[in-house]
Amino acid sequence: MKYRKLFFLCMALCLAFFFITCSNGSSSDDDDNTGITWLGSLPYPPNNPKYLWAYYNTTDECSYIWDGKKWTLLSGKARKTFDVKVVELTKKVVPSASPYLDSMELGFMKGKEDIPYIRCNSEYLKAIMGRNITVSSVNADTKKVTFTNTDQNTIAELDLTTHTLVFDNYDLFFRNGNTVYYDAADTHFGDYMKMTDYSNIAGQPVGLGWYTQDIGVVIWKEGNSYDLALPLQMFNDVFLSPSGFSVFYNGNKLYLSGSLTDDYWTSGNQSGTRSKALAEFCYNELCLNLDFNYGLKTIHGIDKFPDFNTYFICSGIDKDLKSTNATTFANALKDVCDFYFGDGHSNYLSNSHYLAKDAFIPGNHTNAMMKAIMDSYYTYQQDARPFICGASVPGYEVTPDGKTAIVRFDEFTQVTENKAVKKNHYDDIDGIIDSYVGTHENTYDTVSFIHYVNKKIKEKDGGLEEIENVVLDLSCNGGGATHSAAFVLAWMLGECTFNFTDPITGAKYAATYVADVDFDGNYMSDDTPDTGDTIGDKNLFCLISPCSFSAANLAAAMLKASGRVTIIGASSSGGSTTVQPSSTADGTCFRISSKNVISLNKNGSNYDIDRGVEPHYYINKPTNFYDKDKIQALVNSINND
Repeated sequence: MKYRKLFFLCMALCLAFFFITCSNGSSSDDDDNTGITWLGSLPYPPNNPKYLWAYYNTTDECSYIWDGKKWTLLSGKARKTFDVKVVELTKKVVPSASPYLDSMELGFMKGKEDIPYIRCNSEYLKAIMGRNITVSSVNADTKKVTFTNTDQNTIAELDLTTHTLVFDNYDLFFRNGNTVYYDAADTHFGDYMKMTDYSNIAGQPVGLGWYTQDIGVVIWKEGNSYDLALPLQMFNDVFLSPSGFSVFYNGNKLYLSGSLTDDYWTSGNQSGTRSKALAEFCYNELCLNLDFNYGLKTIHGIDKFPDFNTYFICSGIDKDLKSTNATTFANALKDVCDFYFGDGHSNYLSNSHYLAKDAFIPGNHTNAMMKAIMDSYYTYQQDARPFICGASVPGYEVTPDGKTAIVRFDEFTQVTENKAVKKNHYDDIDGIIDSYVGTHENTYDTVSFIHYVNKKIKEKDGGLEEIENVVLDLSCNGGGATHSAAFVLAWMLGECTFNFTDPITGAKYAATYVADVDFDGNYMSDDTPDTGDTIGDKNLFCLISPCSFSAANLAAAMLKASGRVTIIGASSSGGSTTVQPSSTADGTCFRISSKNVISLNKNGSNYDIDRGVEPHYYINKPTNFYDKDKIQALVNSINND
């Protein structure tokens, strides 16, 4: 087997993305759910129950609902022990449609040929994941299987009799390299940024359980040999999704999520109907996936439910998520992302191969968060900014007094190039810097753009008066790559520190970064600090609005917390986690807020930034955000306070 290309793609996909908030299961005016009122976990039934009250009984570990006369079982009791299934699977070598993935051997169970299995032994895991993970030997009597990450000296134990997979240190198990648990800046992407410090505080062991849903983990018997076999989708959700990708099987070939070609749909099923077995497994695996990977259960109150199965039942969405009709399922999943989570970063991305690629999936409910973002987009980016700037929206401009530089871009973009290539952009970028900001973002990326702007500021803007103030305009910035956000933050502050909390394990981790902004090979952290890498000696400002989201919200929060940057404008829209690409067993792509929750550290405690950033000085009129005279007057007024 040759999977080295997949490993490098995995590394390239380890980007940071972004965000989340959710319903508590109560009904809305346009909701067709049951109107269940969830009371949480109790040791005994509540007194004087009302119709459709429901709760989880901690004594017998069952969920109940009051039907008006009696307590009726809502979600069955979790079994304590299970029989180990030893099966013979039909083996098939499946070709790959991706240049980064070679053919793979999959197993299929009779009657469930649309649910592929992957053989889990040391050879397969190392080849596919690019990690030194060993798997304990398996035979017909195996009850437990141990996965050992030999590079990180940490294990995960799968118990086939209790249906659990327990990591002794999940964050360490999936760490790349030997530094911080999660390298938010992806410093392996270029030679112009480095990590100068990091810290890890280990969390608690965390277990993944599938007690009430049938996931189908088995021992694969082939002649006299035995291997652990996991459904491909469970392997995706547990082992591949943390690295940002999944492997899909459309009945003919293998595909990588994020790089699906039209052939994925045209050579797929496209019948619009999923088998009953696949529909049931798809639902069960979705619940397991979200139980384990969704990072904002506590913030959204979902942790009050024993699991996502119960949450979906109480929300009245479980039947649609179990539907054999692929369109019904897709609309329900879109509702989960856009309506029930509703954070602006949990999104339905693409259809399964049971539907056409362009089949429209509207969902059944209004996405209030997206509507608010779009309203802000029209207010600032479509109306106010063009009214002041006209057809040309400059990425860099100087106020009439020659003392304040305004730096503007609408997305933190990232291109995997070294600084030598980016440095060559300097001569080219000058021609488009005065045009619409999206041009330089998409052509040169944020790092190249900031390198260029830094030189202009250091050169006193071509011999004019020295720039005293710099305004970073993120008022129409919807986010993007935290790699580039770290570069910008280091440029403004000299260095930046990312703090994270894993709400599932309780782990805390942080990393400090510096950037070689002028591309001369020296850093601020070196023995002879390179002042050419930072504008920290200027009066610094950051302009934000309700359009400022995700990485823009992160940047504004960190700039404000530094105590060295004045925030002006209107409140940002928040966002507090990196985004984790995900998928379902039928090959639908979506994304969720991950377990990496971005935080601000104060007095030893981490606080998430999901609520957004409040400015020091409010600007009430949207057109004043882009009026150079008004910005100049405000900056001068603040400086004179």
